[in-house]
Formats: sequence, structure tokens, C-alpha cells
Amino acid sequence: MISTRLAEGARARSLLVVCTANICRSPLAEGLLQVQVAELGLTVRSAGTRALVGHPPVPESVDYLRRRTGLTLQHRGVPLTPQLIQDSGAILTMTERQRAEVVRLAPGALRRVFTLRQFVRLAPHLPGAASYRSVDELAEAVARCRALAGPAVDGEDDVVDPYGGSPEQYEHSFALIARSCSRVAGVLRLRLVCGDPEPIPPPQ
Repeated sequence: MISTRLAEGARARSLLVVCTANICRSPLAEGLLQVQVAELGLTVRSAGTRALVGHPPVPESVDYLRRRTGLTLQHRGVPLTPQLIQDSGAILTMTERQRAEVVRLAPGALRRVFTLRQFVRLAPHLPGAASYRSVDELAEAVARCRALAGPAVDGEDDVVDPYGGSPEQYEHSFALIARSCSRVAGVLRLRLVCGDPEPIPPPQ
């Protein structure tokens, strides 16, 4: 019971970003989101389905984040685990294949995992005035928008891995990540109610 409550508490204020090696796309998204949702007090982490454990991010990711935010990306590759998934209110992957891997590792996370671009595509279908007390509550509401938004077309929900590619490929993928992170952060700032719920008064 205690461990369940701890997991629920962690999920309430946490995001996890996932890619393959955890040295290129997801660390960049982690860094961007950390800056963009700082005022909400959220924890943002990243991990890889086939992580290069302990490896630093590629220079292209470090340079892009520095140009966008002035910050230096401090990260080392971390493997994706069921515990990390369990402790995260929303899990944002770079591709549908990675999304499927998250669900394979933690089937209970089905309604909390999206590709980064899928979350952006679904969120506009949330009820107009709705707000949410936790990240996982918001994620599950976004999941209910799948039928309204319809299926993705021609890989539109994926961010292609630029690793080893040309500077133009890096810039294209990173620009997609940056735009998507900005929109995710906008949804969180608009929809998420900050602060802890009011305590229930003792019975009289």
C-alpha cells in the first residue's frame, strides 16, 4: 500500500521522455521541457529503450539546447525500466515503436504513454474548460481524445532519429522536438492545477 501511494505521488508531478539510445532526441526534449515547465514544479526525466548507459548526449543535442536556452545539457544515458514508467505521470516517446515498447514493459501505462507529436495532436480535443490535478490525470484525459482525433497518417506522430545524419537532418528533427515540447508545455501550463489538494478537515 505504501509503495503504491509513493508511485501515485511520483506520477502526479512527473514526465518521462523516451527515445532509443537516450543520447540524442530524448535528452534534448528533457532539457527543453525542464525549462518550459519549471514554474509548475514538475520532474522531467528521460530514458532509452536501448540506452547507451552512462554515455553523454551527442554534441548536436548539447549545442541545440545551449542555443535555445543558454543551458548546458547535463545527462548520461539511462535505461528504460518498468519502475521509471510506473513513477511517471505521462510518458512521451519519439516513435510509435518506442511507445509499444513502453506498453510492453508496463501494460498498466497504456493510457499514459504517447509519442511526443501524438500528445500534441490529441490535446486540442480536450474539453474546453477542463483542468486536472495531476500529470497522470491529464494524460488519461488526453488518451480519451484518441477517437476524436483519429489515427495518425504516414508516420506523422514520429520524430525521425537524426543520429549519424547530416546537420540538416539534426536541425529538422530538433526543430520538430522543440515545437512539440513548446506545445506540450503550453498544455501543461493551461490545464494543470498547481499545488496540493486542500486537506480534508477532520470530522466534527
